[in-house]
Amino acid sequence: MDLSSSSIAILVVLGVAGFFVGNFMAARPKAQESRVADFRLMARKMGIYPKLIARPEWLSDTLKALRPPKADPYARTDTSVPMIAQYTVMMDELKLPLAHYRAIDGRWQLLDQQIHTPKMQRQVSKIDGTVIDLPASIASYALGLSIKANHISLYWLDDSYQHSYKAYKLDNQQAEADLSHLKQQLMAWARSVNDGMSASSDEPEDRKLW
Repeated sequence: MDLSSSSIAILVVLGVAGFFVGNFMAARPKAQESRVADFRLMARKMGIYPKLIARPEWLSDTLKALRPPKADPYARTDTSVPMIAQYTVMMDELKLPLAHYRAIDGRWQLLDQQIHTPKMQRQVSKIDGTVIDLPASIASYALGLSIKANHISLYWLDDSYQHSYKAYKLDNQQAEADLSHLKQQLMAWARSVNDGMSASSDEPEDRKLW
C-alpha cells in the first residue's frame, strides 16, 4: 500500500507526539509518591521534621518483621541498607539522655544499653512498656523511638500512610489530625522522660553506677 507524503507526515507527527506523551507520563510522580510528599510537607509546617535515613542497625529485626523481604531465588543479593522515615520534634527546654526503643506488640521496648546512673535508668524507663498511643495509620507502621538532648524521633514507614494504588489525593483533614496527635504524643513522651530527671535530682552521687 502506497502512502502519500501527507500520510507519512501525519504518522511521523503521531509517532513523535506519542514518544513525548509516553515520556511525560513515565516522568510523572506516582499518586502514592505525591501523597507521601504532601504529608511530609504538612508535617514540616506543623513543626515536625521528617527526613529519610538509612535504617539503623538496631531497627533491623523490627523492619524485617513489619516488611519481610521478598523471597526471590533468582534475585541478586541486595546488600543496600533500606531507607526509613524519621520524624523529629525538638523542644529546647529538654535535657534527655540517649535511649532507643523498639515497637514490639504495640508497646515501646527499651533497648539494652549502657546506663551510667540510676537516675538515667529511671528516666529512660518512664516510657518503657507504654502503649504506642498513636493513630492506627501511624502506629501500625511504627518501628522505633529515640530520645537525645532536646529532641525525640519516631522511626516509621511513612510511605504506607494512606496507601492506595489509586490516584487519590492526600486526605488533608485526616492527615492534619493524625500529625497533630503524633506531635502531642511525642512531646508527652519526651516530657515524661524529662520529668524523671527532676524527680531524681536529689539522688546521692555515690549511687552512680560507673
